[in-house]
Amino acid sequence: MIVLLALTAALAAPAGAQTEVRLSVGGGTAEAAPVLALPVFEAADARKGADALLAKSLRDVVRSDLMLSRRFDVKDEEPGAPAAAGAVWRLKGQVGQAADKLTAQIRLENGAGGQAVFERFYRQDPQWQRALAHRISDDVVKAATGRDGIARTRIGFVNNQTGHKEVYVMDYDGEGVKRLTDDKSIDLLPRFSADGRRMAYTGYKDGNPDLFLIDLETGRASTLSDEQGLNVAGGFSPDGTKLLMTLSRGKSPNLYLKDLTTGAVTRLTSHFGADSTPTFSPDARQVAFVSDRSGNPQIYLLDLATKAARRLSNMNWCDAPAWSPTGEWIAFAGRANRKDKMDIFLVDVTGAQVRQLTHGEGSNEDPTWSPDGRLLAFSSTREGRSQIYVMDADGSAPRRIADVPGASSTPHWSGSRP
Repeated sequence: MIVLLALTAALAAPAGAQTEVRLSVGGGTAEAAPVLALPVFEAADARKGADALLAKSLRDVVRSDLMLSRRFDVKDEEPGAPAAAGAVWRLKGQVGQAADKLTAQIRLENGAGGQAVFERFYRQDPQWQRALAHRISDDVVKAATGRDGIARTRIGFVNNQTGHKEVYVMDYDGEGVKRLTDDKSIDLLPRFSADGRRMAYTGYKDGNPDLFLIDLETGRASTLSDEQGLNVAGGFSPDGTKLLMTLSRGKSPNLYLKDLTTGAVTRLTSHFGADSTPTFSPDARQVAFVSDRSGNPQIYLLDLATKAARRLSNMNWCDAPAWSPTGEWIAFAGRANRKDKMDIFLVDVTGAQVRQLTHGEGSNEDPTWSPDGRLLAFSSTREGRSQIYVMDADGSAPRRIADVPGASSTPHWSGSRP
């Protein structure tokens, strides 16, 4: 809503002017994570120093991924030292380079008996070493817990280091920062498709805030909507066939649904004021959005079958709802009082439970969920300029994930890459 209000003001201005570890959000005690013992990865050829270096660097990334997953208590096992106490799992690796390929033999064992739970041989081009480590980490998470990992996900965001607001993307851990647009204008509000292969964003390169779609595999961008006035992406449906949008059509912003197969656009709301920033529920039957129809912006839920809307929040200001992948919570930015800074909150789908996750450490905005629902990324000015941070879903362990020059804002988390 804050970005939307700025866009509206700009338009109004003159043209020249298995083991499942759950985080406790509700205040209870979270289950202890199972211990995963991580010995030093071996060199495929002990005579080659290069293999030893590859083994160490691959293990370092895998170790970081497994710790960031929050599914394990990772314990290092050094050569000659006692085995990690209470280990449920033990992950072993042998890494080297054969001809022009990086190779890795990975084995996940039962910590007590040493039986193999998962074993796989990997071959990869050396320049994709980090990608290989992320795949190994996700495979280990899947084998040990039955759940999908997040190590191969990405975060899209906007940054102004070039003097213009452009769209960027980075790995979920802050590595591999890459600029996607070069519009030399104002680009805003990137939104990944569910499969992480496409990204919608709003751009001013043609003078109007139009909506574009980037194919992330080819880098090609196409126009999704260029109606007069606001054209802003909300969220893709889980199956990727539909896109929620905010369109103003020269009047008050309202919510629309675009069928990406047929191109048909359906109007969802019709109000004076502004309805904006829609997000699908995981079952795509409801939409959470922001509206100022009752005064200051609040969170509402819209039933797509009946078009009935109900108010969910009761604060001074609310913005940027993001529905959790599990469907239990909606994260949003808001403030309880007019003079408060913006903070990140959770509200359950009944509106009865509200949890505050940040507490005035700068301005905290634009929450977005990891696809496993265990982490939240958000923008914050707690260290000065706006940067992208990640915290656990209960608000604990906030950390900046990348030190990108300029100001970064409006993060959006992708799904796992195939």
